[in-house]
Amino acid sequence: MTSLIISVIICTRNRFADFEATIGSLAKQIRLPDELIVVDSSDTEGVHEYLNRSNIPMPFYYFHTRPGLTYQRNVGIEKSRGQLLFFFDDDIHLEPNYIELIEKVFIDDTLGRIGAVGGRIAGMKRREKTSIFHWLKKNYFNMLRHIFLQSDFGTGRFRYSGMPTHPHLLMTSRYIECLSGCCMAFRRQVFTLARFDEKLRGYGQMEDADISKQVLNAGYKIYYEASAVLDHKISAADRLKDRELAEMTVLNYAYLFRKHWAQNLGRKIAFYWTLLGLFVLYIHSSLGRQGVLSGFKQIVQEVRTPNAI
Repeated sequence: MTSLIISVIICTRNRFADFEATIGSLAKQIRLPDELIVVDSSDTEGVHEYLNRSNIPMPFYYFHTRPGLTYQRNVGIEKSRGQLLFFFDDDIHLEPNYIELIEKVFIDDTLGRIGAVGGRIAGMKRREKTSIFHWLKKNYFNMLRHIFLQSDFGTGRFRYSGMPTHPHLLMTSRYIECLSGCCMAFRRQVFTLARFDEKLRGYGQMEDADISKQVLNAGYKIYYEASAVLDHKISAADRLKDRELAEMTVLNYAYLFRKHWAQNLGRKIAFYWTLLGLFVLYIHSSLGRQGVLSGFKQIVQEVRTPNAI
């Protein structure tokens, strides 16, 4: 099988222990990448020091930048040379054949119609608590997400509201519409027509939905390779509190709805219905409710300006 030049890009911030574990699993890949690009916005030098003292079995290049996930990912694109660009979060664990299987999808696509590929995130069920209370709570919130057309597990397609669904409970490979940010791989030429959007608020919540829609708009297909498996540990380090996360979700969702979706009556109704659902989902958290309401207020202000919803 003919190989392609592969760059792995990892953006990190203040998660040294998680980053070290991620690099450990990357170093055990059957198909090692041709280069590792690390874009770090940490407040300490731990990541750089670790890279310099470790015997990493691939060339690596380190860059320190200001914080911002979409900005850091764009820096990674500019600094890389690969024909295929793999983006991994800094808190994942790859099965040893992950890169090999994703590369094969691109190679087998001889016409170059597939612009992006995502693998299957395992471990969701293992992380679930098993008490009756937590089972009821989980199913209650899943029901709300479904009712309010929100992001959830599903077929990997966008809902009418513009919210993504993710296919990681599905065991069969297929074409999808929505990548998951922790495990995205792209043909390099995609980025002549697309870029990670640095206008997204905060660290860039929903950047995976945005780049997915850009890939589709550029005329490429997106593929889900179920046999390529990783575990997303979802580190607790450097996570936003409920208020900041809720506000960022509301504002980024509103921005992407305006950016990507037709502004007809049906979609607007779905959009506002989903916003209502965000408030309902945070009903248990006073800080979360404050964040949603703060986002609502800013949206109302935008409505009064040209080109708003």
